Formats: sequence, C-alpha cells, structure tokens
Amino acid sequence: MRKSTKATRHDKSAIVLLSGGLDSTVCLWWAKKQEYSRIDCLTFEYGSKEEKVLRATAEKLAELAQISQHQSITLDFLKRFSEQINSSLAQGSDRSLPQLSPTELDDLATSTQSAHSVWIPARNLVFLSIAAAYAETIGGQVALITGFNLEEGTTFPDNTEAFIDDFTRTASRGVLKAEIGVVCPLKGMTKEEIVRLGAQLEVPFAYSTSCYDPQGFDPTGKPIHCGICESCLRRKRGFQRSDIDDPTVYQKEI
Repeated sequence: MRKSTKATRHDKSAIVLLSGGLDSTVCLWWAKKQEYSRIDCLTFEYGSKEEKVLRATAEKLAELAQISQHQSITLDFLKRFSEQINSSLAQGSDRSLPQLSPTELDDLATSTQSAHSVWIPARNLVFLSIAAAYAETIGGQVALITGFNLEEGTTFPDNTEAFIDDFTRTASRGVLKAEIGVVCPLKGMTKEEIVRLGAQLEVPFAYSTSCYDPQGFDPTGKPIHCGICESCLRRKRGFQRSDIDDPTVYQKEI
C-alpha cells in the first residue's frame, strides 16, 4: 500500500520571523492561537541601528510567548551590503534617519522617499529564503509567518502580495524536505487594525519595539523609542486611532 504523504496536524509547524516589532509580535501571538504543533522563531541581525535592543527584545517576547525554539542569526554580509548602499538604517551610515511629520505619513511621495532611505538590500527575500532553508530541518508542512501589512506594502515592494506570491512559487521549486507557504496574518491591515488585533490577542505591546533608532531600555525592561522617526509615528498613530492605551516608552513626544 502506498504511504500517504498528506500532512497531519502533527506536521503543521510554523516559523515566525520575529523582529521584535509591533507587527511580528502580533503575528507571534496570532500563531499561538492557531493549530500549529510547533512554533519556531527566527530573528535576524544585520547591523542596523535597531540592534541596540533587537535581540534582547525578541528573546523577551519569545520567553513571554513560551516559545522554546528561538534563534538569532547574524548576517554579516547584509551588514556590509547595507553600509555599501549607505542605508540610513545601517549602524555605519553617515545619513540621518528620515523624519516625517504626522501629516506626511499618508503622503506617498514622502513615504516612498523614506522607504528608499532605510532600505536594506533584498532584506525580506533573504529572510524568507533562510526561513525556507530552516523549514527543511523541520519537515512536513511549514508556514513562514511574516508581519507584512498594508502600510508597509504601500512603499516597500517586498511587503506586497505580489512579492509573497512570487516567492512562494519560487520556493516551492527550491525546497525538497518541506512543504512551505508564506502566511501573512496582517495582510491588508493598517496599524490601527493591527493594534486592535493585538489587544484582542493580549499582546504585551510594551515589550515590542518599532523604533528605527531605539534608546536602550527603561528600568522595567521596556524598549525606549525615540518617538520621532517614521516608524514611531506610525506606531503612535495606530494606538491613537484604535483608542487603545499606548504603553510604549517614548523619549520624545511630538
């Protein structure tokens, strides 16, 4: 008798790409509510200014989510590439991070220019490719869970549905030991909607970080956000529009 290759519930695993940001944190708590028998988290370090708090934040969130399989992967080559294009997000960059006013967040031209400033070469393509390779060590059906959403998808081409579809088709030909799919729980959602979903899932928002240039941690272990970069402004607006209390620690208020 031919052995069935159909995956059972036991085979349905998930890999959450956990940056420690608002979006990926909500995705992790969302994944915990699904019928995954195993959840792993991958965090990538690539020489960005966010790394002042990135690993510690991701480790704390994985601990709070009771995830035992969490790995931080250092990508030195991506650090070099980011410095070579002089991304303002790279630690070695002499460029200032873009600062938008709250009224400019919905201005497509301004937001696109900001996205170009903080761009990291092929970042999401690299992250998903590594996650696909890691999925082969797990086997069976594996969901690669990302925080791609409507706001980032407007200005970052590697956050769009077209990118996800193209990657999934390509990965299906490049992976032998697992059946992978990219799952985007926040697809089509604004920050306001993401915050509301996170509140429903009881996400510990205060321990996540959205800031491009975080200022360390406060005495209680919460990341200190600069409060003025574009990412901070989007986070603030999400909480304000959702009418949910914002527990984030901000260095500055504008």
